[in-house]
Amino acid sequence: MSSRKWVLACLLFFVFSTAEAINAAWGASLAEIDEQIAAEERRRKELDQKLESYRNSIQQMKVKENDMLVRIDRSQQATEKARQEITILEIQIKKLQGSISALNDEMAKTKSRIDDLVFGLKQRVVDIYKYGTSEELLVVLSAEDAHEVLDSVHLMKKLAEYDRFLFLQLQGKKQEIELSTQTLEDHRGRKQERIKALEQERHKENSAIKQTNTYLDDIRRQKTLAERAAKEMEDAQIAVGKTIMELMRQKKERDEAAKRAGKGTGSVDYLKDRIAQGRGSMFDWPLRGPLSSPFGQRVHPVFKTKMFHSGIDISSPRGTPVKAAAPGEVLFEGWMRGYGQVIIIDHGRNYSTVYAHMSSTRVKDGTVVGAGTVIGAVGNTGTTTGYHLHFEVREGSTAKDPLSYLKR
Repeated sequence: MSSRKWVLACLLFFVFSTAEAINAAWGASLAEIDEQIAAEERRRKELDQKLESYRNSIQQMKVKENDMLVRIDRSQQATEKARQEITILEIQIKKLQGSISALNDEMAKTKSRIDDLVFGLKQRVVDIYKYGTSEELLVVLSAEDAHEVLDSVHLMKKLAEYDRFLFLQLQGKKQEIELSTQTLEDHRGRKQERIKALEQERHKENSAIKQTNTYLDDIRRQKTLAERAAKEMEDAQIAVGKTIMELMRQKKERDEAAKRAGKGTGSVDYLKDRIAQGRGSMFDWPLRGPLSSPFGQRVHPVFKTKMFHSGIDISSPRGTPVKAAAPGEVLFEGWMRGYGQVIIIDHGRNYSTVYAHMSSTRVKDGTVVGAGTVIGAVGNTGTTTGYHLHFEVREGSTAKDPLSYLKR
């Protein structure tokens, strides 16, 4: 009797330990997915804030409603918002599918456990039917002394407790099955809702892309519109230079005020060690890829008209990491007319770098970054024809040819 109980106890311990290990593993996986969802939710909020800030700046600049770059940007913004919603929904669907799979596995194990419990209880019922109370009497009468009688009574009491434990466990497992079935139906319903929402967001994305392409096709067909759009793009490039100068002025004032208050050391020269190596070693490449458009006069790939290009374009797939070209402090992170999602980094000595058309960013205004720090990812926001990084080197407000400053 004692040996049988020991075997059963070991079996129960193994079953419970295995279930706990499985739950712990799934819990860890679930936590990772929840963190992904939370991260994408934060990016969605940040994107909304950028777009709101952009709309406010456009109003402050009193840009006309029929500004072509603004219209293109609005379509691009709608596309990016839809893409962010799609990312979140896809992760949520993945999480729900994982929950459904885990529930199905758990229900199968629970049903198997119920079968084992039912079989065990049936065996006990058969034993009780065969022997009734005579089994207990025989055990007591066959004992050689009082000590053995007490041991036998104790073991029979434990056996009765174990029978009760099996019965209660059976009830609990049946309740677990009922609850899991309800949860499973709830998850399936939520999954269908997310799939429907995903289809709607993909429709929004496709509509926004179609609207952008239709508008760009109209511009290309009409020479006067193309020339006007190209002029707006040149104005946007000039506006970036003015923005940099204003931001640098504000930063200098803050640094000097902090220095006077004893809370800082003033402006930082991030290029100190690089200047000594020569101009051609001041900046690293922000990413590697084909040079799709050089600095200087060119035929604009969207408007098909000749205009000045204030940087270089480096082609790369969407989502490719973009790195800071040198140490510095983020002057601006947000949305700019014609540039889409953009980051501007101040490197000291009146130099700054501009990273445009990004799909996402990882830094904020005021963030101090090192050379090679990932600051965002390649995209096609703003006025573009495909996925690439628009990269600029500015001395003050003046755009310089990046190839003269990038390491060979």
